[in-house]
Amino acid sequence: MNVTLRQLRAFTGVYRARSITRAARELGITQSATSLLIQQLEAQLGVKLFDRTTRAVQPTLAAHEAIHAADRMLGDAQGLSRRMRDLAEARAGRVAFLASAGAASALMPRVLARFRAVYPDVEIDMRDVAADDLVPRMIATDAEFAIGSVEGEIAEMKIEALVGGRLSAIGRHTAEFAARRSLTWDELARQPTIAMRRETRIRMQIDQALGQQGKRLVPTYEVTLINTALAMTAQGLGLAILPATMLPADQFPMLIAKPLTRPAITRQVSLLQRTGRTLSPAAKALVTIARSVLTQSRAGDLP
Repeated sequence: MNVTLRQLRAFTGVYRARSITRAARELGITQSATSLLIQQLEAQLGVKLFDRTTRAVQPTLAAHEAIHAADRMLGDAQGLSRRMRDLAEARAGRVAFLASAGAASALMPRVLARFRAVYPDVEIDMRDVAADDLVPRMIATDAEFAIGSVEGEIAEMKIEALVGGRLSAIGRHTAEFAARRSLTWDELARQPTIAMRRETRIRMQIDQALGQQGKRLVPTYEVTLINTALAMTAQGLGLAILPATMLPADQFPMLIAKPLTRPAITRQVSLLQRTGRTLSPAAKALVTIARSVLTQSRAGDLP
């Protein structure tokens, strides 16, 4: 038995109108089409639903028994249709994604604020992870995409650069430091510094770039988390060595970034997606807003 929604709509319409003519008018179909749908439904159910006279139709006992189930089925179908429409238009749903700790702290709050203003009913599940855990966690979890810094190509991953940040010396907003346009790595070496640990990707990139020029970074302090470096810098313990994009100005308004030169080193923040996997409509909407917020801003303008 394969009852259709059109048959159920015809049945409930005739049941309440007590007239095939009026039901057909309300359904927007012909009288003969309505009558045929009722006949098909009766044949499939194996029961008579209406006693027909020349002036009206009267529901049978079977129709009285069936009307509540029919209403429920139509209501479920309409609810499903509305839900799918909401999902398709990103008015509902859930987005699970990963962000490196630095991106989650410095970049994503601005993105999420814009997204929440447009899509207030979408549930957001942002999982902030250490930068070096971004790819392994992306492979192992149900996250739809990830935002952070990666190097090279990754099997079965599509990588799209969103914004690049110059490696900078980040320090307190003193008159002397604010007056500088930039610092060289040699000048930085004469200051107390706070760098990421040697095993982190950002530190490997720094050590490789400096090593090619016969230079070596010997920081005063080494830390694992970007926010730790910024908090220590805010206390005057040294200059943090980080991309300018990783400085959240609203969290650390007393800090400013000055580009490091000779050599100048840039670190990209990228979007990672699994190849061959379709993003949910809500995830697509969030990615679109992330692109808009991050790529339309100069690195120095980002928080």
